[in-house]
Amino acid sequence: SVEALSADADLVHRAESLLAGAIGSASARVMVASVVEEEPLGIDEVINIIDEASQVLAYSRQLEQKSRELEAATNELRGANQRLQELDRLKDDFISTVTHELRTPLTSIRAFSEILNDNPRLEESERTKFLGIIVKESERLTRLINQVLDLAKIESGAAEWHSSEIDMREVLEDSVTAVSQLFKERKIDLTVELQQKVPGIVADRDRLMQVMLNLLSNAAKFSERVPGKVTVSLAQQSGFLRVEVSDNGIGISAADQEVIFEKFRQVGDTLTGKPQGSGLGLHISRRIIEHFGGRMWVTSRSGEGACFSFTLPLARGLALVKAA
Repeated sequence: SVEALSADADLVHRAESLLAGAIGSASARVMVASVVEEEPLGIDEVINIIDEASQVLAYSRQLEQKSRELEAATNELRGANQRLQELDRLKDDFISTVTHELRTPLTSIRAFSEILNDNPRLEESERTKFLGIIVKESERLTRLINQVLDLAKIESGAAEWHSSEIDMREVLEDSVTAVSQLFKERKIDLTVELQQKVPGIVADRDRLMQVMLNLLSNAAKFSERVPGKVTVSLAQQSGFLRVEVSDNGIGISAADQEVIFEKFRQVGDTLTGKPQGSGLGLHISRRIIEHFGGRMWVTSRSGEGACFSFTLPLARGLALVKAA
């Protein structure tokens, strides 16, 4: 009969092990002993069993929480490692691209310098032409180096920003004056449409001049139609000043309208198939505008010109700047 069966040691140990995982080893031992010895459990023993089971449950929850935290930390480290690998790849791409961009003007400068050196009797018109190319490529090289250094400072947080109250009308007028000769040489009509009264903003005047000169130079560069036309406008819009530089040039396809704001990414001239510039100007310009809380974008269609726009937040408490 069941009553005649003696307690098997292995069976008892097995039962204690299974119960220990749920209610604790001490409580499991008490319960198994109670069953084996056919003795009822006292109230104190029941309370102890409940207490130990509660502790085991609490420890189990803590372990589960630690396990989740460990898993989250592991995923975070894995993501950080992937980002570091991506940054390393981008760094290699950046160095490779910079090296290529520097080599291009240097190759031209060296080639034409050697021609001039090896041919002292070269016709004056040819000498003038080659010297012009050398000067142009030297300027391009200087501009590229300055842009790379500027970008490195901005991305590392080491760029210097000298913010003050600014009259955006004056920034646009001075920018237009600075490029007026370029537009005359290329026979491009430059129209300025400025709102009569605009609030002041707080920003770095030199940096905004840098942005405007880049946009105007790009507009002139790609406005090869006759007659070329570029329009600069300024207006106030619900807490922002909005500046637009539009042209009637070759335009930009929808697929390229974000690409052109990336580092070293350019849109080739549809006539020559060759990109113009370093591919850093628009990227730096957007970073400058974003630094001051604004936004920059382009709207365009291929063959129908382009309109580059950016907004800057108004400075609270500044009076309206009246046109003279």
